[in-house]
Amino acid sequence: MRIAEFHHTHDAVRERLSRLDTARWLAAAAVVLLHSAAQTLGDGGATYGSDAWIAANVYDSAARWCVPVFVMISGALLLDPGKPQGGLKRFYQKRMARVLTPLVFWTLFFLGWRMWQEWLDTRVMDPATPLRTVAMGTPYYHLWYLYMIVGLYLFAPFVRTLYARISDKQRLFAVAAMLGLAVGEAIYRQIMDAPNGFFMTWFVPYIGYFIAGRMIFEGRLRIPVPGLIVAASVIATAAGVYLWSDADQFYGYFYDNFSITVAPMSVAMFQWLVSGPRLPRLAGLGPLTFGIYLVHPVFLDLARRGGAFSGDAVDIVAVPLIAVITFALSAVASWLLLRHPITRKLI
Repeated sequence: MRIAEFHHTHDAVRERLSRLDTARWLAAAAVVLLHSAAQTLGDGGATYGSDAWIAANVYDSAARWCVPVFVMISGALLLDPGKPQGGLKRFYQKRMARVLTPLVFWTLFFLGWRMWQEWLDTRVMDPATPLRTVAMGTPYYHLWYLYMIVGLYLFAPFVRTLYARISDKQRLFAVAAMLGLAVGEAIYRQIMDAPNGFFMTWFVPYIGYFIAGRMIFEGRLRIPVPGLIVAASVIATAAGVYLWSDADQFYGYFYDNFSITVAPMSVAMFQWLVSGPRLPRLAGLGPLTFGIYLVHPVFLDLARRGGAFSGDAVDIVAVPLIAVITFALSAVASWLLLRHPITRKLI
């Protein structure tokens, strides 16, 4: 390779890596917006079809790409065939230590947080609740991601080896097959009202996003007109939830990470973030995003208990405003946790 070509390639990779920083903080912000909107749709008391309900549905729909994009960021980084990983032992020591300590700590923290809130609401604490929620992989509504990512990290070295040894056509087939099966399973679960199964298998459908992330990052998979696909998917998601729901029942299938609207939305969004218009990198937020994800429900719960989500038309403005404030407070909390050698291991 010529020197000029080497520098051009190196600059292109560095540019894409900087865009992953952008994708990381935007995905964290989208998570906070999604969960803020869910407060109005759920405990916020907005009635179906009201202005607050419709606005919250749109906000929620517009943020549904967040978790798949987090997975695609991991795939873009961990499936790099040219990056030495130092063997299985070193990989597991590094990655599992990164996730297992936070998983254990925040599981215990949010079990206590959940029980405290139950006590405030009912003056009753069910001792079976902690064991039941941990067995289900959902000690709190957002922690399922940590339980899922453990399985994904466990198999990441083998997926990386396979990725390096197959052709682009085979990689594309793997992405289409995995995401196709995941979309089919999501439809099956909705129709049959089937449970999600054992949490250690949750990572399997996400392998499609995992591989897609690396392929899009390398330019081996290109989604045409990604901005248009994202916009159309958001509209379809919001419309699907609105049309299939009613005053008596909320229909959440279209919010699923593998629904027929969220899957194309997610891969198109990652394509747009990697190769679309340049957005602020805000590299300083990168190390804080995991902590933001972990702690933000505390601030949302406090906001809800303080009456910040009224269920009235004011929520049209309140939901994004609370999301911004929650994101900022969570970033500060994450920054503070990173200041101490012990607490930094928790995020």
